[in-house]
Parts: sequence; structure tokens; C-alpha cells
Amino acid sequence: MRLLLLSPKYLAGLFVLLVAIFLGTTLFEYQYRKSEIEHIMREEAAVLIHALTEGADNAITGYNENRSLLTGSLFSQLRLLDRIDKKTALTSVDLTEIAGSGGMYRINIFDRDGKRIAFNTPPDHEPMAQQCDPKLQLQPIFSRQADSLVVGIRESASRRGPRLIVAIARSRGGAITGNIDASRLINLRRQLGVGSLIQRIGADTTGIDYILWQDTTAILAATPNITGAEPLLSDTLLARALFHRKPTTRLTTFDGRKVFEVLKPFMYQGTNLGLLRIGLKTDHFTVALTKLRTRFIMLAFLVCFGGLVMLSMVMTRRSEVRMTHAFERAEAFSSTILESMADAVVAVNADGRITLMNGAAEVLFSLSSLNALDKEVTLVLPECAEFFSIIMDEKKASLHREYECTASGKSLTLAGNFTLIIGADHRIEGALGVFRDLSQQRSMQRVINRQEKLSAMGELASGVAHEIRNPLNAIGVLAQRLDMEFSPTADEGEYRQLVRAVVSEVHRVNAIIQRFLKFARPPQLVMVKSDLDDFMNSYRPILQGEADAKGVGFSLQTGSGATVFIDREQMQQALLNIVQNGVEATEPGGMMTIALFSRAEHAIIEITDTGRGVSEKERTRIFNLYYTTKEDGTGMGLSIANQIVQSHGGIIELEQREPEGTCFRIVLPVA
Repeated sequence: MRLLLLSPKYLAGLFVLLVAIFLGTTLFEYQYRKSEIEHIMREEAAVLIHALTEGADNAITGYNENRSLLTGSLFSQLRLLDRIDKKTALTSVDLTEIAGSGGMYRINIFDRDGKRIAFNTPPDHEPMAQQCDPKLQLQPIFSRQADSLVVGIRESASRRGPRLIVAIARSRGGAITGNIDASRLINLRRQLGVGSLIQRIGADTTGIDYILWQDTTAILAATPNITGAEPLLSDTLLARALFHRKPTTRLTTFDGRKVFEVLKPFMYQGTNLGLLRIGLKTDHFTVALTKLRTRFIMLAFLVCFGGLVMLSMVMTRRSEVRMTHAFERAEAFSSTILESMADAVVAVNADGRITLMNGAAEVLFSLSSLNALDKEVTLVLPECAEFFSIIMDEKKASLHREYECTASGKSLTLAGNFTLIIGADHRIEGALGVFRDLSQQRSMQRVINRQEKLSAMGELASGVAHEIRNPLNAIGVLAQRLDMEFSPTADEGEYRQLVRAVVSEVHRVNAIIQRFLKFARPPQLVMVKSDLDDFMNSYRPILQGEADAKGVGFSLQTGSGATVFIDREQMQQALLNIVQNGVEATEPGGMMTIALFSRAEHAIIEITDTGRGVSEKERTRIFNLYYTTKEDGTGMGLSIANQIVQSHGGIIELEQREPEGTCFRIVLPVA
């Protein structure tokens, strides 16, 4: 029963281990038996090759010794004839008498020109004309490169059998040749030769299938059952074995059956005379393979039986843990989905207690799930509790709301989608809320709207300024002429005062128009790569001077480590406008703080005051051109600051601080 409690992967591993043991045992025994049989067959083939090569060596040696004796005897007789010929030139009659008594078959004497001058005619032959050019066959003697020559065994011109032919140089000039009957020598070679030896050894059919001796051109000797063989050079293994001193073995096919072939080159006195190929029968090998195959089938049956048993055990185990695994997979799958969601997810039960909160919810609401789970949602997320109550009390299937929420002192704009959770018995088990932070989206939308509004106002200002400027200039010129060229008859002082007032107002309106045009056509930026901390430290005296003039405290917090591309003069103007605006809104004794830091790929400048703050209504209009809450304000400071920051590729965000105060956040891209 303990085995059933193992997990399926352990059971499968055990099954694989048993299969590996069975197969390993079978393969080991197969390889051991195979190598053992191959070793015995190689030893048997080595013995055969050794006997064959030794016998062949002895046969060739015996044949060569007999041939040497005959050749030496023939040379001795020819040299005796030469000594006789040196004293008295021999004639054909002399040669016929000598050949008959000396046992030589034929004797020929040639002069220096290769002309036969004396010869004998055997009794069983008719006189025959010269058959070949002696100078070609006896060229080493005629050229005096040798004084004797073994021509070899040739068939007689009269087709009466083989002849052993030798020649010596003639003392009178020319050559003397002689030959004897070589039939006995040929018969001896046949009886003692390699071919006969192969035939005799190959006659033993108990373990030898065939013996073959061949060179690169033909079969030199073979057992009778060999009718042909592939050329040595056409087979890579045969060609390699021809020049390999050690025996080479292989399994091949002969007459439709497997044979164990041993290959070894036939060497005689250092000369390669071809390749010996011995094919051994593989009956023992086949019997061993049959036994191994039977054993393998039995082992396979046992493995299959064991596999069925283990499969039954695995299925039993899986049926016991299927529901548990299914629940764990579903739970893990749901957890993975929830944790990978970018939106915050919060679930409550029917009592209004939090039962689930994913990682995105923890980040959004700055909470820990450990501290929030099983707590009432009214205590943890009071802004969301109302909507959970609505959907459960009114039994709505879903509910969508956008609302303001405060988390970690920050005001968030959230989009909440609430869904009712109904159990299998149609009872309300709780509700699920999915929240998406729209704060950045709304902020960006406000920036875009602000930019579009300022752009439209700038274009309008530019158009109006151009339309007003021309008649205004005409009014100014006319007023100046009235002042210089005309003198009233009465009330001249009042006249001069009124005319000069007109000119003054014309100049004031023209200055306003100049500001319009400057806003509509801001100057080109001169971007410089700057260290933000160094830039703010260099500009600190001016900003602090604005705060000190009204008795407001000033603090600069650097250490951002950010590098930005800015137009230093324009950015100083934007900072000065914002600081002046904050200082004017702060009572003496208040505090103005500038903090620098970096986040991701942005550098951030936060300018915070402790002034009266900005109402919700003012927040939507504070960056509008000419909007101001001050009696003597122009309404262009924040508009120009916003325009400068946007021209740098950044944005200005406005955030209300509790309980009072305002934070202007300038976000710039880092260099």
C-alpha cells in the first residue's frame, strides 16, 4: 500500500528503472556472447590462416629450391658448352649429339648479330625456322648488362609441353640458350602450391564455408564453391584489409547465408601476393542469437506484465489524487492570472470582509494583503465599500463607477468594475471589484487639453495682436501729431493731458501686444546637456531671494543624479514664474521646498509651498492664458512656464497637498 501512495512520477521512474535493468541485462549478455563467439571464430581463423600461410610458404620455398637446382644445372651445362665452343666452334651436329647425351631438350647458339648459327633438332621434331627475335628476349646479354639470364618457363613452340629456358653470354660473342622439359616442375608446383593447399584445407566442411586467394586483378586460388568474387578495389573494407598486416573480420553474406569472414594479406618474403579470405560458418552464432532472442521475448513479456501492474497502480493513485490536483491547478491558475493582471482585484464575502487581494491591488492602495484579508472593507477601503454594498444590496449583476480615492496621501482617479458572486444554490456569496488607476491618464488628458487650449489661445492672441497693432500704431501717430502740431484756443492744459494719456495708453496696449506675440512665437531653445543638481544649485540664490523677500523659508533637496538637455535661461524663467506664484500664495513664515529626484527615464522637480492651495475650479483654469486670482497679476506666468516645459518634451502636474499647500511637479526626460 505504501507503493500506491507514491506520486505517479516516482512510479513511472521505478518502471523505467526496471525496464532499463532488464534491457541492460539482455544487451550485456548479448554483447558478451557475441564477443565470445567472435573471439573463438577469430582464433579459429587465425589458426587456419597461420597453417595456410606456413604451408604456402613451405610449398613456394620447395618449388623455388627445385627450380633453382634445375636452373643451376642448366647453367653449368651451358657454360661447359661455352668452354668447348671457345676452343672449337660448335656445329649443329655437335649440339644434336650433346643435347641427346646431356638431357637438354634444345640448344641454340647466336652470333653477335643475333643470328642463329648452330642448333639442335630433337628426334621427335622436324627442323623449325627461328620463331622470334633473340635480341629482344636476350637483350641484357647482347647489351652486356648480364652474363646469364633466366628466361623462365614457356610453352614449347611445337606445343609439346612447358620448357625451362636459360641463356649465357658466348665467349666468341653472342649468346647460348638451352631449355629442358619443365613438366615435372609444374606438376610439383601444383601438388605443393597454395591452390592445392587451399583445396585440401577447404575440403573440411565442418566449420569452413570457403577459402579465397585473390589479388587486384583476379582470383588466384579458391575452394570449388567459389565461382566469382567482387574486385578488391571496389570494396572499401577489402581494399583496406589488403594493406593491413593484422587480420580483419566482418559479417557478410555468402549464398544467401551469413558467414564470418576473416581477411589477411598473403605475404611472402616481404612481398604482398594478394588477400586471403576465409569464410567461417556462423551456426554457433545463429544458435546463440536464437537463444538470446528467446530470452529477450521472455523478458519483454515480463516487462509488459510489470508495466500493466504498475499502470494499474498509477491509475489507482491518480484516481485518488485527481480531485486534489484539479483543485490545486485551478487555484494556481487563478492565482497566476490574478497576480499577472495589471488591474487591481479585490473580493469580499457576503459579510463585507476582504477575502482576496492581488499584487496590483496591494501596490495601488499601498496595502499588504496580510493586513487586509478578513478585514471589513469599510475599514480598509472606505471609498470602495459603498459600491460593494450597492451591488450586493440591489443584487446587480455588474456595476461600473469612476470615483476619487486617497491612498498614501495621494489623490487617485479610479475606474471600478464590480461583479456579483453567486454560488451554486443562487445565494449571494460576495462581490468582486476590478480597479484601474486613471490618474495618469486623466493627468495626461488635462495636459493635452491644456496644451490645445494654450495653442488655440496663442494663435488667437497672435491674430488679434496683428489686427490691433496697425490701427493702434495709427492712433498713436495721430495722437502724437495732435500733441505736436495742434494748439487749442482754450483749455490747452487739459488738451495736452488727454492727448498724452492717449499716447501712454497706446504704448501700454502695444506692450501687451508684444507679450501676446512672444507667447504665440516663443524663442528657439538652446539645449545644453546639464547636471540637474548643479543647475539648481547655481540658480538657488535667485529663487531663495524671492522667498526671503517675503519672509518665506526655502529648502533645496538635490541628489537626483539626473542629466537633462535644457535651455538654461528658459528653464530658469519657468522655475522663477512657479516659485514667484508659490511665494505670493504663501503667508510669511511658510515654507517653499524644491526637491529633485529621478524615476525610470525621467527627472522630476517638485516645487511645494504651504500656501492657501488651489481649489478644484481654479485647478482646471490655472494654466490658461491671462487667468489670474491676483489683483495685479498678468495671468501669463504659469502659462509661459507650462509652454517652456512642454517645449522641452516635459509636462507640469499640479497636486493639492493636505491640509494645505500646492505641489507643482515638472517631469523632464533624462539625457
